[in-house]
Amino acid sequence: MGLYKAFDALSETPLVLELQRVTQRPAFESGLELLEVDLELHAGELLTIQVDAATRTRSFASLIQGILHPEAGVVRFLQQDWRGSNYQRHFWQRSLIGRVFEGQAWIENLNVDENVTLAARHHGMQLSDITSSIQHWCNYFGMDKLASRRPAFVAPATLQIHQWIRAFLGNPKLVILESPLQYLAQKWVKVFLDAVAELMSRGTAVLWLDSRTDLPFSEVVGPCQRLRADQGKLHSMNLAHGGDNE
Repeated sequence: MGLYKAFDALSETPLVLELQRVTQRPAFESGLELLEVDLELHAGELLTIQVDAATRTRSFASLIQGILHPEAGVVRFLQQDWRGSNYQRHFWQRSLIGRVFEGQAWIENLNVDENVTLAARHHGMQLSDITSSIQHWCNYFGMDKLASRRPAFVAPATLQIHQWIRAFLGNPKLVILESPLQYLAQKWVKVFLDAVAELMSRGTAVLWLDSRTDLPFSEVVGPCQRLRADQGKLHSMNLAHGGDNE
């Protein structure tokens, strides 16, 4: 798949995610704080947010999915506010979002393969499409098939790759990645970045939350924004050198 090329300019593609003056103070001290934050993410774009190593991003990711609501401001997905009681629309919207979780990611009394397909089946994805998508990503990541044991009996690195496959199933409009390379050796970095590039080429917007500073985002093909979280604000970063643009 070769080396990537960075693009600084954002595309004029459909708006997938928007935060407008969002304030959210986390329930726990280690959570990601937002103070009147504005943010836009378009189809086919990658947005990375660098956080401190001690910062937990789970609540922020849940905010993006409409599972939590901000103290102030608006979160829109596909130009629709998550607030209100249109639960049928919310259900449909969430079917278009894939997520790699930072912490606990599995229902322990289900096998891993059942876990991987659960959300897709719940949202009505056709079995043939699930099977085809799983086969594609298993081949991509060098796996014969999904693990069919309980999560407790599967290695953390293998579980992480299964999280990728679950998040990528079908044609998500948005994929949220919380420290997606944890537990994995360095050799997986390029493989995963290639997979992200494939998603972007299909029009998927990707939101990547991570504390690592050594990831080669400057080599990603397609529009890429880099931000750094600090004291409730998101600051722009220079793609080429990793410093602030300010």
